[in-house]
Amino acid sequence: MKISVRLAKNSYPIAITDSFQGLPAALRKAEVPQKGLLVSHQGLLRRYKRGLLEALKKHYSSLEILAIPEFESSKSFTVLQRIVDRLARIGGLQAPSLVAFGGGVVGDVSGFAAAIFRRGIAYIQVPTTLLGQVDSGIGGKTGIDIPAGKNLVGAFHQPRLVYNNISLLRSLALRQRRCGLAEVIKYAVIADISLFDYLQSHMKACLALEASALRVVVERCCRIKAEVVSQDEKDQTGKRAHLNFGHTIGHALEAAGRYQRWTHGEAIAVGMIMAADLAVQMDLLPSRDWQRLRHLIRAAGLPIHAKAVDRRLFMAALGQDKKFIHGRMRWVLPTRIGKVVVTEEVSKAVFQRVLTRYIAFRK
Repeated sequence: MKISVRLAKNSYPIAITDSFQGLPAALRKAEVPQKGLLVSHQGLLRRYKRGLLEALKKHYSSLEILAIPEFESSKSFTVLQRIVDRLARIGGLQAPSLVAFGGGVVGDVSGFAAAIFRRGIAYIQVPTTLLGQVDSGIGGKTGIDIPAGKNLVGAFHQPRLVYNNISLLRSLALRQRRCGLAEVIKYAVIADISLFDYLQSHMKACLALEASALRVVVERCCRIKAEVVSQDEKDQTGKRAHLNFGHTIGHALEAAGRYQRWTHGEAIAVGMIMAADLAVQMDLLPSRDWQRLRHLIRAAGLPIHAKAVDRRLFMAALGQDKKFIHGRMRWVLPTRIGKVVVTEEVSKAVFQRVLTRYIAFRK
């Protein structure tokens, strides 16, 4: 199956499949240069290198491999420099291409390297996590973290191709599954009540990585993300801001935990339930929908509270959030399951009252 991200320039397909068999043809159709660099993690390369390279070498005449550490800390200037230096060593008159084989960390830092090397080269996303396949691998947002906050340095640079091989998800650890399901829940809340209903009745199948359930959630989320990006490629009209549901608090939590304590999904799960509660307090969301979301997040094994949070790091990251407009926080709040609004009208009193229900700061 193919889903198109339709842009004024540089449209591209999202392939959803269960093997690497169709990858060479997809690379040829996307006109990807045949000299390139594969960026991944050692663990992934040990597990999938043979099958992946067999497919890639049917297209690439020359392909080098670079393994980076499998941690959020790899989204750094140091790792970015390694990737760019390796691209430069490949050399030649024709700019090389880059294959990002991994989750959000590999995709973000590799995509940023592709954005800045020679002012932009072709790159391909081959996500290996549920989070990567439904969200971070699509849309061209690339970047790295700095101490002040997550993804504060980056660029928009669309891939030539997103190749989602669902069979790769079957080896995910339980915590990684839950992390990805947080993003799936996000998509259901912002745009698809039928997906929310599906998750309520199929959460056990999703957690068990049943192929039929995975295909449903990956396909539906990819369609939503493709439509949003097609309408608002560079976050200019406000449509793409809907994708930030749960991320205002989530990103601050990640920074407060120094990107080690909570996974991205765990952090945005807390952010989503808090944002939904804010909406209830403002009479935007029926309480029953907040309860439905709360039950679904818990069914996925995700947290709704965060304890012993470093107040200084949390508030500093919140103040650096890219969603601040004219000194005011811009929130994405649900008005019902399947629909959200963007608002700056959350009062400090309501914010503080709701914050204390979900975030316990370290004493």
